[in-house]
Amino acid sequence: MVLDALDNEIIHLLTEDGRMPMGEMAKKLNVTAPTIRSRIKNLEEKGLFKVSGLVDPRRHQGMITAIVAMSIQSKGQMDQIMDKISQLPNVAWAGVVAGRYDIIAEVVCVGGKDELYTFTTETILKLGNVVRSETFIIMKSRQNWLRLPEGAGNI
Repeated sequence: MVLDALDNEIIHLLTEDGRMPMGEMAKKLNVTAPTIRSRIKNLEEKGLFKVSGLVDPRRHQGMITAIVAMSIQSKGQMDQIMDKISQLPNVAWAGVVAGRYDIIAEVVCVGGKDELYTFTTETILKLGNVVRSETFIIMKSRQNWLRLPEGAGNI
């Protein structure tokens, strides 16, 4: 499915304010509230859009975010390995990339550097396919609202 201009405008408004009332969106976009409701429902059902709560990592003491780049041994199983990595505790997202590494993942650790250390020295190594990794700790960022992964613990 291709997103049209109205779908993009709805997504843009909800990106700015995920709690914006349907009526307010309808007024801003010069359509009816039922149109907005139906478009959002359609986008969600087709898996093209998801409303989510995000946190600002700069405002959480001790939270560390990092990009972990990994070289994988079994190149023929890249999708399966990426799926496993994306389901690990602390992983916000993972993707197969071109370049020096095979897979990168954004990792969120609310337990600080000790939790990140465990992730990089134990958790990913238990997969058996990661032969090398490099970790890039995000020291400072802008516009970096993130979804807390399942295993991120309490903040």
